[in-house]
Amino acid sequence: MDNSTAVGSTKRLSPKQIILGLMVAGSTLLWCVAGLQLQAVAPDVGIWPANAILLGILAANRRANTPVTWILSALAYVLAALLMGRSLGQAVLFMIENASGIFVGLLLIHRYSARLTPITDPAGLVTMFGILLAASLTHGLVGDLIAPSGFDIALLEGFFLRSVTEFLNLTIFLPLVAAQRMIRGPLKQKAGPGRRRFVLHSVSLVCLVAAFAGMAIIGGPGAPAFYLPGLIWCVTRVRSLVGFILAAIGAVWTLVSVQTGIVSLYAEHLHVETQLDLASFRLGVASITLSALAVVALNAFWRRSAQEDKQRADHDALTGLLTRKQFYESADYSLGQLKPETNSIAIAIEIDRFRSISHGRGQDTGDQVVLTVSELLTANIRRGDILGRLGGEEFAILLPGAGLEEGNRVAERMRASIAAEPFRHDGSDFSTSVSIGLVEFKTPANFSRMLSLADEALYEAKSAGRNRVVAYRNDGSDENAA
Repeated sequence: MDNSTAVGSTKRLSPKQIILGLMVAGSTLLWCVAGLQLQAVAPDVGIWPANAILLGILAANRRANTPVTWILSALAYVLAALLMGRSLGQAVLFMIENASGIFVGLLLIHRYSARLTPITDPAGLVTMFGILLAASLTHGLVGDLIAPSGFDIALLEGFFLRSVTEFLNLTIFLPLVAAQRMIRGPLKQKAGPGRRRFVLHSVSLVCLVAAFAGMAIIGGPGAPAFYLPGLIWCVTRVRSLVGFILAAIGAVWTLVSVQTGIVSLYAEHLHVETQLDLASFRLGVASITLSALAVVALNAFWRRSAQEDKQRADHDALTGLLTRKQFYESADYSLGQLKPETNSIAIAIEIDRFRSISHGRGQDTGDQVVLTVSELLTANIRRGDILGRLGGEEFAILLPGAGLEEGNRVAERMRASIAAEPFRHDGSDFSTSVSIGLVEFKTPANFSRMLSLADEALYEAKSAGRNRVVAYRNDGSDENAA
């Protein structure tokens, strides 16, 4: 989500922005007509997605937030009201009431964009809920001022019902449009075995559907909350957007089922009747929806934080390469996937005269040399090869499934690219080189022992003058040491 411009950017419009404005206005018109039709058929359900969807589009897409989009969207509200038989004056007031909350919500989102682009902690989530509340209260206040019913309890009830209804719709529909970009998900989704994942998701959805059915079968005042445990279970196992969709389905089902009499809350009547009861009921549904959204967000925060912690533990801070421990674990796992008697290559690499570089030219220059060497090594390995920084100027590589000829070719390519790379310090150029040792072995094998043999070849390369590749000559005594 990008909110780097204020509401209604004044920059010169391009044809693409005009087309985008027309598309946003068309969407607004469609959702307004659908909402008005639903209000005519089932006035007590309270579903009105147009405002939430427009706010989400404008908040999530900076290019759409232009004067032409605002003007066309305002005309869309007016046109929708006219199509439903309202007078021009009523249509204009209808547009003002709905646009007011969107305008305030977008201003506040822009004001707190540093905390919402994306939301990175629970405090940002609370800020977003506060913004939705402010937009809803604005909508309710403007609506009551436009269509006052006198300074009595009816005015307060109308304000409360309008505000709660708008808040409910924002919590249901805005996440479907904008929150996917505002909530940072895990660095990488681990899908796991397909069959197990399918069974787990199926069981979760069955439990959720069973909870929906239980609402109708059992009924009673607590029925609207019956699906919350199943919903929370589901949203902790799916992607954020799917979680938002499930939360929206639960809220819409609750609103429709209660107001149509499918779910009976009271013994005396099937649905909510008074304005205060209706507002209280909708506020309860909104609270349940917020709970589900909070679980989705907190689950995403936790999973990303856990993955970032693991990333820091498994990867070298300077180069991003695998650490010694993770390198050995990854190498052992990779070798375990190979068939017996498969050839592989272990490579040991060391930067030549690194201490003189680091001490004589400074630690920053030494770090730059290490970083550049790591990048050149990464650029010259094959897909599926494993590269790690074992410490200081030492690196190691596993070439699974490679023979000696290919291993020599890869190692020589690395050596040549590093030797040809220019470095600069205090206005003068210098170069460096690496010594490389490698060993060919067959699986299964003790990889730690194989890398020790590659180290022996490495020291032979250093003794022979550095900047060269030496393969370990096996006399037979070390063959596949276990």
